[in-house]
Amino acid sequence: GRVLGQRHLDSISVRVKDGMPSKAVEEQIKALMLQRHGTKDFFTNNLDSVMQTVQKTSRSLTLLLSLIAVISLVVGGIGVMNIMLVSVTERTREIGIRMAVGARQSDIRQQF
Repeated sequence: GRVLGQRHLDSISVRVKDGMPSKAVEEQIKALMLQRHGTKDFFTNNLDSVMQTVQKTSRSLTLLLSLIAVISLVVGGIGVMNIMLVSVTERTREIGIRMAVGARQSDIRQQF
């Protein structure tokens, strides 16, 4: 304020020491400002709450992407299973003939 020739400040930034609860410090600053000004003509922004919101959003997005990945894997697995089922169903006669001729189950499995 004084450097620029003003009698008021536009903003104040406060850095809290490690280990100090930022919410408690914020409340103390509010009380001091209210005592000095006599009116609540200011507002505070606590970056810890912003960080918590960002972390919650990040966790939600991670969960959503994981859910989409699981659904994709299940759908893909069902697709492969259906293709195998159709393949075996279409070749049932051939499998029966091969088994009648003496093919082992391992020979049949190897075919697919």
